[in-house]
Amino acid sequence: MLEPNEVLKTLTGRGLVSAEGCGSARVRYRVVVERREGGIVAFGTLNGSHAGLRPIWLEPDAQLRLANGRRLNISITDLIGDTAEFESTGPVGAL
Repeated sequence: MLEPNEVLKTLTGRGLVSAEGCGSARVRYRVVVERREGGIVAFGTLNGSHAGLRPIWLEPDAQLRLANGRRLNISITDLIGDTAEFESTGPVGAL
């Protein structure tokens, strides 16, 4: 039996976050991949420049490109200074 909210993996690295109509922003990321009752989700933090992250935060859909080239559809849920919090918005495949 699986435990609820089981952390499957944590990823850290440098990547790019972008949204349609916005430039991309270079970030350091921490992604937590977790199994929940409804499936597998990812969430975490992005550290970059406030000026680069703010336009992306204002858009509902964004994409994080990880250091290994894989992409994760996300939504930035909070932005305080140079740190943003995000949640996945689509299927979380092999990262």
